[in-house]
Amino acid sequence: MNLKEKILLLMPLALCLSLPALAAPPAADKPQAKVGERAPDFSLRDLNSNLIRLSDLAYPGSEKSWKKKTEVLIDFFRTDCKPCMKELPQVLAYHQKHKDKVQVIMIALLESENGRDKLDLFLKAHKFEFPVLVDAYETVAKKYIVDGETVTLPSIFYIDSNGMVRARFVGLSENLEKSLNKALGG
Repeated sequence: MNLKEKILLLMPLALCLSLPALAAPPAADKPQAKVGERAPDFSLRDLNSNLIRLSDLAYPGSEKSWKKKTEVLIDFFRTDCKPCMKELPQVLAYHQKHKDKVQVIMIALLESENGRDKLDLFLKAHKFEFPVLVDAYETVAKKYIVDGETVTLPSIFYIDSNGMVRARFVGLSENLEKSLNKALGG
């Protein structure tokens, strides 16, 4: 048997072996940030181009002298989200009350048309004392709040200092402080 005949003989086998991988439907995106599980790590830039990593704030093990552990409240929002804007005063109040213990981080998702410009205008009108990170391609949102192809806003996550998700609220929370106290056992 010559080389050409061997190749022709093996091609159907190679094709059959590769078909299951090609034909398999993509795994449906599921929310990966679940209460009681480790929060997915992420790295995003703030408005001053500083890189913020969740694992620099909340991480397992003992506290390192060069990396102070803290609890983190993550608020996903978008400027055209009316429930997000309705919930924003509660996030601000929570930050004011707990800023010594909890690092609030807002993660901005961008509108499909002129999203960055709209975000910049919004942030020019509203000054925040905590980091606002831009998730331009929704890579972090997909780790936390995706449901099929849909990202649900507003969404808030409370991460303890060991990097574990302690509370998850998807949709408008009528009383954020009360909901968090209940979820955290306080």
